[in-house]
Amino acid sequence: MKNYIGVLFVSFMVNWTWLFGQAPVVKVSPLETYIELNEVGEVFVLVENITGFRAYSISLSYDSQKLRCLNITRGTFFSNWNTFFFTMIDSNTNEINVDEAILGVGHENGSGDLFKIQFLALEEGDVNINFLNADLRDTLNNIIQVQTENGVVHVVNPTSVIAAEKEEFQSHLISYPNPFNSSTKIDFISNSHKTIDLGIYSITGERVFGFNFNNRKDNLVSFIWDGKDIEGNILPSGIYLLVAKAESYIKTFKLILLK
Repeated sequence: MKNYIGVLFVSFMVNWTWLFGQAPVVKVSPLETYIELNEVGEVFVLVENITGFRAYSISLSYDSQKLRCLNITRGTFFSNWNTFFFTMIDSNTNEINVDEAILGVGHENGSGDLFKIQFLALEEGDVNINFLNADLRDTLNNIIQVQTENGVVHVVNPTSVIAAEKEEFQSHLISYPNPFNSSTKIDFISNSHKTIDLGIYSITGERVFGFNFNNRKDNLVSFIWDGKDIEGNILPSGIYLLVAKAESYIKTFKLILLK
């Protein structure tokens, strides 16, 4: 009897919120974000103003020619519960599918992030992140009616920002050969003698190699990278990002390591 009354109460609260309160919303956040070419960025899928929420199945579309989906991680909304969490990335159909459900009896109310998506920017342009499906369920496995808000990712070339630097900081970042097998020669040429931080990052954002140059007498920094991390471990094949920083100036270059 107590369980039956509890179920009726949750169902009543869901309908009351929909009719008299703010309607539940599922959205991409931020609704508009910028990622520099060859950089890794992220967006969240959030839920707002929801009651009696137990499970969801969400599908999103994107342009895999401009963005590569690297990873999808569970959000914090169901962090107090043991859940089933399943993701699928299909770059052929340009779709992302995410499913999550509370294991056993339980539900959650309120607002929060359901999951996070990491993208690598491949080409300049605007990429719409649109909901193909947003199936949210309550404790009775009934569909919760929600509004959806799509998002857009702007992939921009950082060189357009460099031109606006007040010091007119100009530079060239060159790697040869690229792609490479055992080693590549990296040249960084700039018209500034400021301290330069050169870092090499994996596509998941981990810094695997790097060092600083300061008090340079010329405009050229040149070194050989042998595809190893800071501790001398051989790194796996894949895409790496060479990032040069000097105060507010940032320039990136894509390296491809092949074994």
